[in-house]
Parts: sequence; structure tokens; C-alpha cells
Amino acid sequence: MDKLTAMTTFVRVAELGSLSAAARDLGLTQPAVSQQIAGLEKHLGTLLLYRTTRSVTLTESGSRYYPQAKQILMAMSETEEALRGLNQGLAGHLRIHAPTGLGQHYITRLAIDFQQRHPDIVIELLLDDRVADVVSEGIDVAVRLGDLRTAGTVARRLGTLARVLVASPGYLALQGTPRTPAELAGHAYIRYSGRGDGAGLTLIGPKGAEIMTVHPVFLANNSMALMQAIEAGIGIGGAQLPLIRQRLTGKTLVRVLPDYHFPPMAVHAVYPDTRFIPAKVRAWVDCLAAAWAGMV
Repeated sequence: MDKLTAMTTFVRVAELGSLSAAARDLGLTQPAVSQQIAGLEKHLGTLLLYRTTRSVTLTESGSRYYPQAKQILMAMSETEEALRGLNQGLAGHLRIHAPTGLGQHYITRLAIDFQQRHPDIVIELLLDDRVADVVSEGIDVAVRLGDLRTAGTVARRLGTLARVLVASPGYLALQGTPRTPAELAGHAYIRYSGRGDGAGLTLIGPKGAEIMTVHPVFLANNSMALMQAIEAGIGIGGAQLPLIRQRLTGKTLVRVLPDYHFPPMAVHAVYPDTRFIPAKVRAWVDCLAAAWAGMV
């Protein structure tokens, strides 16, 4: 058994959650993938995967083995890259995670341009608004908004993201426009779900931070869904300024309490903390940092 080949196969199975998906990704047959995993388990003397007809999941041993195997493979890749002088010609698989809104509006285009400049790189772009675990999910770089959970990771600050209150013209025509933050209590409110601050809302105004009560009528864990709800006239809500500039220009959305804004949200590029940071990861993070001013 080629241990490094089997280790590579195990890592891809763990990341993709499927023997068949890993087989397609690696250009192998599913029986070949199964044989390599079985050989690795026999060599290690422990079960790494629970197998079902539809998917596989990591055992406790597999969960412990995965990050170590990933780090070994990354270190080998980086060493070979340095020895072969490939730093100017980036190659390999780059798995990127980003929030839905920024991902659709900005990062997708940036990732496409990056791949076109480096055609030997295979981009895998994952867009959703959850906080992904870059280590356990095999993510090379994640764009993270707000609070950081940095265990086992490195974070590079890209900048901040401005957020403002907006509503549709139709909603304001029917319900009126609030003139003070206190008047928000009398309006329907749209907000991101999963928050731990109850009905409280903090805004920064001419006199500093103010906390007021709001009454949520629509919650979602996806920025694009929230934007659609605001445009539909359900209520007033907060939105990331880069995502709504065109809507403000086109007057499909209107600023509410324009002298107030949400506390700035920090934006970071997060990637696994390993001894060897692959050149492709460094290059993509540099690309994000250089492009951020233009994004926002």
C-alpha cells in the first residue's frame, strides 16, 4: 500500500463526505477508493470511516487523524513546490468559503479571475452564511464576518463592512418613516437569525451608540433572503452597504435614519494554522486583501 496515496484519498473522502465523490475527484474507481481506505485502516489498526449506502462520516479516530493527515500532505506539497520552483506557477486544489451575499456579488468574480490567472489551480467555492470550521471541513481560506473563532487558524484582517438600515419605498409609504431610533419600536423589523441579543438593536449615531427595542417579524440566516424580505415591504432591516448600493441608486431601497449605522463589522480571511502555508493560500489571501478596498 502506498501510504501517502491512501492518505490523500482519505482526506478527500473526509472533505467530500462520499466515496464516489472522492473517486470522481481523484480520477479513480469507487472500489479503488474503498480498497485504499481499507488498507489505511488496516495499517493504522483502527476504523476511520462509518460507511452507509449514501455517505460516510468520520469515526472518532478518523476525526483525530484527518487534520494531522491534512497537515502532512500540505507540508509535503509546500516542500515540493519550493524545491521545484513553482511559486510563480500556482497549482492544486483551493477550497474557499465565503458568506452568500459577498460571495455572489464580489468573491465569485474574484475567484474566477484568480483561476484564470492561475489555470493549474482548481477552485472549489462554497457560499453560505454559517461559520465554517476551516480545519475539520478542509477549507483552505474562509472569509469571515464579525466574531472570530480562531482555534487552530490564522486570521488576516481585510477591513470592515458597513451596515445600514433600509426599507422599501412601499413599506415607508404605508407605515411611515421613523424619524428617531425610538420610533423603530413601532415598526416591523427584519433581522438575521441566531443572534443572542434578543430584541435589542445597537446603532451608532451623532451621540454615539444607542440601544433600542425592535420587533422582528421575519428572520433568516441568509443575507440574500433578508434583502428580498426588505424589498418585498415586510419591514425595516439592516443590510450590508456594498450589497445594496445599486438598489439605493435605483431607489428600490431607501435609507432609514441615515444619520445612524450599525457598529462596523470586521472582515477577515481565515485559514488553517500550519507550519507550511501553501503558496496558493498566500496568493489568494493577498488577492482578497488587495481587492477589498474595491469591494466595499
